[in-house]
Amino acid sequence: MNRLFFALGMVGLAAAVQAQNPAPVWELPAGVVKLDGTKPFTIPAAVLGAQKDYTIEFEFRRSPAFENLPKMEGALLLASNSDTQAHAGFALNYLPPAWDLNGGVSNAIGIAVNGYWNGEAAGLDGKDFNKYSLVVKDKLASLYRNGLLLAMTGEIKPSPLPLTVGGFGWRGVNLPAGAAKPFPEPYELRAFRVYDVALAPTGYDKSSSLMRNVCGEGYSMQRADVKDPSLPRILVIGDSISMGYRGFISEHFKGKAYVDYWVGGTWFTTEAFKDGEPPPAKVWAGVLGNGPYDVVSWNAMTLHTWNGSPGRCDEKTYPGNMTRMLEHLLKTYPKTKFVWVRCTPWRTTPDKGRPTTDPVKNDPIVRLNKLTDAVMASHGVPEVDLYALCEKRFDTLQEGSKDSVHWPQSVSKEMAAMICQEIEKALPKRAGN
Repeated sequence: MNRLFFALGMVGLAAAVQAQNPAPVWELPAGVVKLDGTKPFTIPAAVLGAQKDYTIEFEFRRSPAFENLPKMEGALLLASNSDTQAHAGFALNYLPPAWDLNGGVSNAIGIAVNGYWNGEAAGLDGKDFNKYSLVVKDKLASLYRNGLLLAMTGEIKPSPLPLTVGGFGWRGVNLPAGAAKPFPEPYELRAFRVYDVALAPTGYDKSSSLMRNVCGEGYSMQRADVKDPSLPRILVIGDSISMGYRGFISEHFKGKAYVDYWVGGTWFTTEAFKDGEPPPAKVWAGVLGNGPYDVVSWNAMTLHTWNGSPGRCDEKTYPGNMTRMLEHLLKTYPKTKFVWVRCTPWRTTPDKGRPTTDPVKNDPIVRLNKLTDAVMASHGVPEVDLYALCEKRFDTLQEGSKDSVHWPQSVSKEMAAMICQEIEKALPKRAGN
């Protein structure tokens, strides 16, 4: 079958040279191919050319007989030339309903770039065929479903591996031989085509402001497309609390600065730092390499690590570790202004009545906030006190709420206003302002 596919690709390549409208350099014969995760086929790497500009499009759906699917330990590999060892190529996976054993995301398209998981985008609509287009221009990818732009990624490094379709995959890793388990009900693929040019779907919304996902060793972040290099650049770093306020920050600086976002940041376990660079320095280098940034607001995933869980954050080693990390950042990125964002309270989740501060989970947050205050003050780094704001906003919470950390949109908007005010102070002054 692969010989037939290759022969068809060569015919398509000759046609593309002669035709005004691009013809596919490779296409699947007419009809539907059923994919159960165990019978992949491959397409020669040569069809992607230099892997600078190309398009992969196909139509995909669940079987009409599909009703329910048990929880799966893997995903359907839709298309991939991923070389995880060389950190090159891409992988496009379909994550079936209930695929995540931890009860997480499902019915979504997952993307890995250069061997790093890049996140998920919304999945299949209904039981009809959905058309997907992976459009790569100057090695930057955009993913569309039925003409709607779903996601954008960073640069994909060329891979020498063939394009594999219909295998068994996972979150950006190559599974060992024999790991594949047939899907109970096969998925259906048709109209699979490869072009040697970037072809955005007709009719798509060119005004989309979707950010570009970029990833590397230890991080995945969102980056704005810079069209005016003269504007300042801002990086917002935080945990899930920042997911509530980041949109307000972007809106505030719209037309005045570009705002990137990293759900992450470095935390410090009980293991002491070794000699030389702090262990998180490599991750920071990858993230800040997407700049340069004029200002970085940062709270280092504090709620995930300052919650009193054993081994997460040792208060004895923390001040020294944070000092070394901060001094490394200030020395390595002297043109970047850093702003520390204080951690927000941890609350109780009563069956009745309003939540209050949790006496167990919140106490470490209070102590670590104070320890961090001292480190930041000694290095002249300004702070944004979201903790004090939230202490006054418990009246905005619903009675009987089972969410112990997140806040209503009205409070997130106030958080953003406080952070924006501090960022404004740190931004370089522009001529005429």
